[in-house]
Amino acid sequence: MNKTSLLCLFVVGIFFPSLAKGQDGILTPEQAAPFDHWMTSFLQDHKVPGGSLAIVRDGKVVYARGFGLADKEEKTPVQPESLFRIASISKPITAVAILKLVEQGKLKTEDKVLDILHYEPHFEGDAKFDERWKDVTIAQCLAHTGGWDRGVSYDPMFQAHRMAKSMKMELPILPEHIIRYQLGQKLDFTPGERYAYSNFGYSLLGRVIEKLSGKPYEQYVQEEVFKPLGITAPRMGKSLESELAEGEVHYYDVNEKQETAITGPGAGKDKVPLSYGVWRQETLDSHGGWIASSSDLAKFAAAFDLVGEGKEAATRGGLLKAETVQGMFTPRAVMNKPGPDGKGGQDYGYGWMLRADSSGRMSCRHGGALACTASTMIHFPDNINVAVLFNLGQSPDGKFLGREIDGPLIDLVEGLRTK
Repeated sequence: MNKTSLLCLFVVGIFFPSLAKGQDGILTPEQAAPFDHWMTSFLQDHKVPGGSLAIVRDGKVVYARGFGLADKEEKTPVQPESLFRIASISKPITAVAILKLVEQGKLKTEDKVLDILHYEPHFEGDAKFDERWKDVTIAQCLAHTGGWDRGVSYDPMFQAHRMAKSMKMELPILPEHIIRYQLGQKLDFTPGERYAYSNFGYSLLGRVIEKLSGKPYEQYVQEEVFKPLGITAPRMGKSLESELAEGEVHYYDVNEKQETAITGPGAGKDKVPLSYGVWRQETLDSHGGWIASSSDLAKFAAAFDLVGEGKEAATRGGLLKAETVQGMFTPRAVMNKPGPDGKGGQDYGYGWMLRADSSGRMSCRHGGALACTASTMIHFPDNINVAVLFNLGQSPDGKFLGREIDGPLIDLVEGLRTK
């Protein structure tokens, strides 16, 4: 796969359109119509209450609209600035924060995680410490090659009941408790050996950020990543419906399933909706905890537009150096090998998925999925950035919405280039 720097296009969902006002250079009605139609159809076809879509081109917001309902009961429409849980789109944000620390001279990607973090392992029975833990590096956590495979064992970030029982603790379980528990477990494979998507690795990176910056993870990211870009709305999401932020959408599950709460007043005993208390949103922080608007994400992506060539190349926002961005968008691990036709391959860089579309055009992206939310972001090398967010994760026919977004959206962006 091409190792040159890539632009990232963030994708976020919509329904009946509410258009952001006061933007210079917005798309013409002819250019906007295909996006409006796709979003409206997507919400209707998949029974999604609401979503939001934003496009930033050459550093300008050219499209930002909300569709459908933020709150079905109150009939509140989604606005362009509505906040959504973005799930794993939190990972590129965390990766950028880590690379800021690298540029600040506080960290190297080859540094060992346990040379920075010092937690007392929690052992079960006669378990012994897996010495391979000492070899896990920052780079491996960034690229999902650190040694954890949820397909082989489990996802540590969603095992609160198990960990609380083993550690004889009351719920909720915090990131530091999860780390202590995992330090007492064997790795699923030798660090660096292969790729396996790991939320836990990004939770470790959040704690590294806190240790080296001396600030809470959320504060560091807001001050060092978002503030320089003029982005002020993103923050950590909350678990309970009563704690939703002002301007945040409500979340929905088509099956209206309930499970035992791990946080809130009924933790450990009460059944609650999947959206509100079955997992602790705050504990997901650096791998999946942020809430943001689609335009916030598209602006964030646009910070990595490269302007100029060769030694003169620079990022549009100056958030990271051009060479750092190029390194971030360099393949570090193979996610999917190409098919016989050479297509369909996908790699992982530092916090971003890297692949070519059907026309061979490179892109950098990340999706996000929780039980009641779906999101995608993509960055293209011609300075187009898109973000799409939905307040439903799965359609009534069992389709995971995140898998239904990329292809149509990429085609729409290709159409935009020709108009």
